[in-house]
Amino acid sequence: MNKATDLIIYKKAETLLNEVYPILRAFPKSEKFAICQEIKQAFYALLRNIMLANNIKARKRIYQEEADAYIKLLVVLFSVAKKQRYITQKRHTMIQLKIEELGKILGGWMKSS
Repeated sequence: MNKATDLIIYKKAETLLNEVYPILRAFPKSEKFAICQEIKQAFYALLRNIMLANNIKARKRIYQEEADAYIKLLVVLFSVAKKQRYITQKRHTMIQLKIEELGKILGGWMKSS
């Protein structure tokens, strides 16, 4: 059985999380336990669901759908962050493209299952 950490989608999600961490540190102090926490939790849940989908074959589709929901949540959270001017348009575009790539990879995985 392949380890979830070997999956391309897992690696890309983890890499994006590591790229986002320094960006979150620059958010206003008032948002540290609000939107920053929500973004981190969404990433952790995304990674967890990828791992579960890879390891629990009987519920694979359910975990893939949950992962898809967290990808969509990340899109919304980063849009809010941009509208509140916590991140620049350039950073927002870069993050959105990478999240969109995760969605495409997940979509392909779901179709192949």
